[in-house]
Amino acid sequence: MSDEHGEAEREKRRRIVIVDDDDAIVETLEEVLLAEGYDVEGYTDPLEALERLRSQAPPDALILDCVMPFMDGPRLMETLAAEGMTLPVVLVTALSDPGFCIDPNHPDATRIINKPFDLEQLLETLDDLSSAPAASEPGSRRHGRTATPQQT
Repeated sequence: MSDEHGEAEREKRRRIVIVDDDDAIVETLEEVLLAEGYDVEGYTDPLEALERLRSQAPPDALILDCVMPFMDGPRLMETLAAEGMTLPVVLVTALSDPGFCIDPNHPDATRIINKPFDLEQLLETLDDLSSAPAASEPGSRRHGRTATPQQT
């Protein structure tokens, strides 16, 4: 059988990278986003995520926890921006004052969603951010906790 149809579908799907130190959040978001047809890469270690982001085409969007050990969300965003990688970011936070996560000079389209968050709100935010042309390249490598939807 030819894999042309499957390859064409993979090219259309948007790639989302999730970085959150809470494994349960990463797993839940992976499941939800996979069910919605996204290609998903989830990381609980922001340093590992940074290395992977450096080694491949930028994803269509990044879901990023604000407060994590070793490197917080804003610092990860600053590092990527300093290296020339700009991409839409959805910051998720349990902080009562999400202003900690906002850098008004950051070039990326950044949205903040408070934890616990509504999954519909997250999906709408991703759709809104992803309405721009896709940043990822077809056939990009799969790293970390990457998941793709199952074909039936």
